Amino acid sequence: MFAFKTFLAASALASTAIAHFTLDYPTSRGFDDDNEPQYCGGFPDVASSRQSFPLGKGPIWIDSHHNLATVVAFISTSSSPTSFSDFNTTSNGTSIPLASSIFQVKEGEACFNVDLSSLGVGLTNGSQVTLQVQYDGGDGNLYQCTDLVLIEGYSVPSNETCTNDVSVNSASTSSGSSSSSGATSASASSSSSGAFAQKEVVGWGIVSVAMGIAGLAFL
Repeated sequence: MFAFKTFLAASALASTAIAHFTLDYPTSRGFDDDNEPQYCGGFPDVASSRQSFPLGKGPIWIDSHHNLATVVAFISTSSSPTSFSDFNTTSNGTSIPLASSIFQVKEGEACFNVDLSSLGVGLTNGSQVTLQVQYDGGDGNLYQCTDLVLIEGYSVPSNETCTNDVSVNSASTSSGSSSSSGATSASASSSSSGAFAQKEVVGWGIVSVAMGIAGLAFL
């Protein structure tokens, strides 16, 4: 019986170790393994101190605990977002595009770049935003949030720069897999600017399945 209980405990630990992801840079609001499927990973309150981040291109680092997962990033321009709907439009009703493409990552540390100044939602030096990363390794959507203040010309630490952008590499590798997968990517891209709230209702799982087809070429 003791051996069986030990086996169950080890199995639970192994399951926990591979079930989630972490947002390492910029630093996440917090990590709670059990609450990561919730809005902002179970940390709904804005951090008391926002982190500096480039107004232009800047790196996002995550650590993936699945063999293959689908990832996307999006932002809210609200000073205190409280729900997914705050990531859909600005306070004046302008639709907010996705901050990144929808792409796939393998297990381990990975980085991708975002250029928040290119989103066309009026971000300037000193703008405050919240960035949320959505991750699906096959067992449901998981989330992490980080609160930022955008600084024009801000230089990230040299050890955090992203030269091997997985969002670019994934898109490049997957683009030749089939014409249907390419059409899926184009459709997702064209609808990203105004349909996030609708996508959130039905879940990103549909997108994940489609991207999983393209991911066969990425493996």
